[in-house]
Amino acid sequence: MVDIVIVRSNSIIYNPRVGKMVRSLTKRYSISVLGWNREGLSKKIVDNYIVRLKLFNLRAPYGKLYLFVYFPLYWIWVLYQLLFVFRPKAVHACDLDSAIPAFLYKVISRSKLVFDVCDRYAMTYIPTKFNRLYSIVNSLEELIGSKSDALINVSAKLLETFGKRPKLCAIVMNCSEDRNMSHKVYSERDDKSLRLLYTGIILRTRGLKEVALAIRDLDRVQLDIAGRVIHKDILDEILQLPNVKYHGFFQPSDISALQARSDAMMVLYDLSDPISSYSMGNKMFEAMMFGLPVITNIGSDLLEEAECGILVNYNDSDQIKAAIISLRDNIDLRRSLGENGRNAFLQKYNWKMMEPELYKIYVNLLK
Repeated sequence: MVDIVIVRSNSIIYNPRVGKMVRSLTKRYSISVLGWNREGLSKKIVDNYIVRLKLFNLRAPYGKLYLFVYFPLYWIWVLYQLLFVFRPKAVHACDLDSAIPAFLYKVISRSKLVFDVCDRYAMTYIPTKFNRLYSIVNSLEELIGSKSDALINVSAKLLETFGKRPKLCAIVMNCSEDRNMSHKVYSERDDKSLRLLYTGIILRTRGLKEVALAIRDLDRVQLDIAGRVIHKDILDEILQLPNVKYHGFFQPSDISALQARSDAMMVLYDLSDPISSYSMGNKMFEAMMFGLPVITNIGSDLLEEAECGILVNYNDSDQIKAAIISLRDNIDLRRSLGENGRNAFLQKYNWKMMEPELYKIYVNLLK
């Protein structure tokens, strides 16, 4: 028996949030992790994880609607592991697709359930035109949220989307650990070029086409991209430009070198996706950690507080272009914005500041 099993429906290796939580919780508790090896990672990679990691070995796609046909097999496997292999005192379930078997385990074993929500499932994956399905999934998520022993969200706005909540709730933002070992807070190259960086899932709704349109006729500007490819047609289209380069898909620790060589980060989300108005990913915090200014259309409150970037409209390529030019041509501006972001990271928006909120949950649950 272990104290806590963390469950997430991916291979875990590439998930920075789970990695941060594992490193924090292992300081106080015995931890194991369950995930889904959709891409067929080798046993050697899996065995090198921080703690015991057990994966459901069935290849399956990312970002496809027909993924739903695979879920019952994954749920049965997770429930079996919880009931007969690990028997944890608490399950930390990441998002709805992992909370379903964890909730069943809670009912059967009377264990504790921590529901950690980064993305509301219906908002993220189900088009609103499918209102009946949207309503069913949303209601299920509300039910599990209200019946869980603790509810964790990445932002106050996202927490407010739950109509009914348990007594124990916490905001654990996706703040970064400090991987800026050189403590450089801006690019020290003395030329007037600008290296933009996008890291994350390659989707149509991440503004990549808009950025490519903005830089296609700009000199001394390069866009570096790294992440899992979901919409290959978008990547193929923008790679036609000579100043766009795709570097592949890395583990979080391996992407640090690319981030350290960059001058600014692009963090754009299509706000027609409902979840984009509520959630807060880790990219903004990654930029702050590395002292990189951001060009973004989200997190206006954070941007105003930290003074660490330029706010633009998602669909306005001219505005995005103007922001890029201002950073390219004004090294002092990008230095100032980068330093502001780094200072805000050190003072408030870092993972060490999030750890106490995580510990409070488990101190209450595992007395």
